[in-house]
Amino acid sequence: MRKADIVWSFRKAKEGFRDYRALWDSVNKTQGNHVLRDSLFVEALINSFADDDTLLAICDGPGLPTLGLFSPKRAGFWSTFQPSQAPIGFLLIGNHENLLEQIRGLFSAFPRYALTLSVLQQDPDFTKLDGDLTKFGAERLDHIMTSRIRIAGDFDEYWTSRGRFYSADLRRQCRRLAERGVQFELRVERRPDRMAECIAEYARLEESGWKSKEGTAVTQTNIQGQFYREVLERFGYQDEAVVYQLLFNGKIVASDLCLQRNGMLVILKIAYDESYKGISPGKLLNQEMFRHLFTEGGAQVLEWYGRFHEWQEKLGAEPRMIFHVNLYRYPWIARLRRIAKGLVV
Repeated sequence: MRKADIVWSFRKAKEGFRDYRALWDSVNKTQGNHVLRDSLFVEALINSFADDDTLLAICDGPGLPTLGLFSPKRAGFWSTFQPSQAPIGFLLIGNHENLLEQIRGLFSAFPRYALTLSVLQQDPDFTKLDGDLTKFGAERLDHIMTSRIRIAGDFDEYWTSRGRFYSADLRRQCRRLAERGVQFELRVERRPDRMAECIAEYARLEESGWKSKEGTAVTQTNIQGQFYREVLERFGYQDEAVVYQLLFNGKIVASDLCLQRNGMLVILKIAYDESYKGISPGKLLNQEMFRHLFTEGGAQVLEWYGRFHEWQEKLGAEPRMIFHVNLYRYPWIARLRRIAKGLVV
């Protein structure tokens, strides 16, 4: 791709993304076809969380285009569109040739002056912005450690190997439940016409806990609830949405909202009833969900995409770093920043 071939164009995302869904998905398919970069997920995010300044950018040229979603933050600073409900960032590099020229062209093309562009929350397994970034006048910044679990082998062997924290502790919890006359079961919901009820039950769990006190709980009527309902219903029609629920005597006490594609199960949200003392509905749901995954097949890896926790390590999770990339209009800015960091003790 020659410099003369690089032409960036922009559309307001809320108005124009729908027209580019097929093109977006065609580029995503060349980069692993990640379910969280599918146009259905992206469009739901735009519908719920984008504003009029959120732009869809398209770099036309030979081969597949490069597409991204960007928002201005303050004078001279832009970033990828990144609501908290999106675990990974939205820059799809369709043509890696002459990437430096594409980046330079983007800085010149932005409708408002751009000095810095932050490409947020890059998964090292699904990005082309990795490796030696210094040649692009860029810097990499660690964001969070996340983790995944491989689903392979025999469940009983896997679960016994989890040790006292999980297998032994949950055996005691199961005995306590039996003594109280509580029977528990796993329910797996995949039907799109059941997703609205799944969101209602999920909202009930969040509204009864600490998130309600902080004002961050999903409800049936707030924008978060509407977003997750839209996502699960739309992916449900592709048989790619699944909700795992744990029931005590028929009452839902824990729920995981998930998407699944190409052997990858992604947990979007987790909630559980916090009122049970001495019982961990969330841990029991993990047990039954893993039993189902190991037994039924269909998923080879489970992705959390949230911050890596000690309890995930005890489940045998594999950590990796999600990172940001800062790109600069002038390469000397990145060099100065590296020098300044080297001087700071």
